[in-house]
Amino acid sequence: MLAASAGKAPSSSAHANTWQAFPRVTLWAWESPQDLRRISPERYAVAYLAQTIFITDGVAGVPRKQPLLLPPGARVTAVVRIEAPRSSARLDDPRLTATVADLIVEPLRRKQVSALQIDFDATKSQWAFYRTLLKETRRRMPVDMPLSITALASWCSQPSWMEGLPVDEAVPMLFRMGERARVKRSPGWSYQATETSCQGSVGVSTDEPWPAIGQKQRIYVFHPRAWNPVALENLEKLIQP
Repeated sequence: MLAASAGKAPSSSAHANTWQAFPRVTLWAWESPQDLRRISPERYAVAYLAQTIFITDGVAGVPRKQPLLLPPGARVTAVVRIEAPRSSARLDDPRLTATVADLIVEPLRRKQVSALQIDFDATKSQWAFYRTLLKETRRRMPVDMPLSITALASWCSQPSWMEGLPVDEAVPMLFRMGERARVKRSPGWSYQATETSCQGSVGVSTDEPWPAIGQKQRIYVFHPRAWNPVALENLEKLIQP
């Protein structure tokens, strides 16, 4: 699926310095045909949806089906989305975490991949499972490879279950925020992450107002359609120097 045409952020992680090799801005490339061959690898990294794992009374991994074209030298993060509906996900199987962790690390076999990100909106009853899963995943990864997770904004702005997770960053998802999305915001709106792992990066979307972003924070940008030259040109106007 990968075809090449061919700022440092605060973190409590022991692997925090590995992010120094990445550009400040990362483009999320979701499940649609994505041609990013014209981006500058010095200015943009890419985090692409590599697979989705569905957990119900069993486990199924569905790999990316759409093409992704990248420039030579691009820093690439493989994103694994986990869907585990609370009404049907059976998380009590002692073998489950190992099975899911094995699936999560499969995209790391691709030579272009420099980091891993897990996208899982775990409910409170799933937090213990997720913590164990992250530990299992970390053990299967190269020691020097960064592990990132996305995080609901609520996880980051209050006393959190996330303390001590074996991750190099947690990216607060500051868009599509459920009930909060109905609140009208202006560009530069305020958001304060109290959880340490959430303080080094933010996740934003091109179709919603961005919060105030620190100069040293890493930025992940979602675009609701395939990236194209116009979207990238508009993105340039949004990014603070």
